[in-house]
Amino acid sequence: MVKQIFTIQRKKGMSLEAFKKYYMEVHAPLVKKSFPEIRKYIVNLTLQRGKETPYDAVTEIHWDDIETIIRIAKSETYRNVIIPDEDRFMDRSSSAVVLTEEIPQK
Repeated sequence: MVKQIFTIQRKKGMSLEAFKKYYMEVHAPLVKKSFPEIRKYIVNLTLQRGKETPYDAVTEIHWDDIETIIRIAKSETYRNVIIPDEDRFMDRSSSAVVLTEEIPQK
């Protein structure tokens, strides 16, 4: 299994509450509906505790293989639906994606 880890910063001028609401109520359901190939989708929202953090969310998306990720990244749905939606709530220039192989430890 392959996992994408996304570090996400909200769009400038957007409140943390508005970011969280949009991400959880609009974007995450849109991604899950758009890509049934997703095996697991986890949104980790940061706990600000009175101070700013470098990211507002760290998201994990699990896939069967890298080929699936490549196919999705080249899809019209990703280009025409997901990217424009991301631009509504996140600062893409401050966000990053890392591909990982998850190795659970017992």
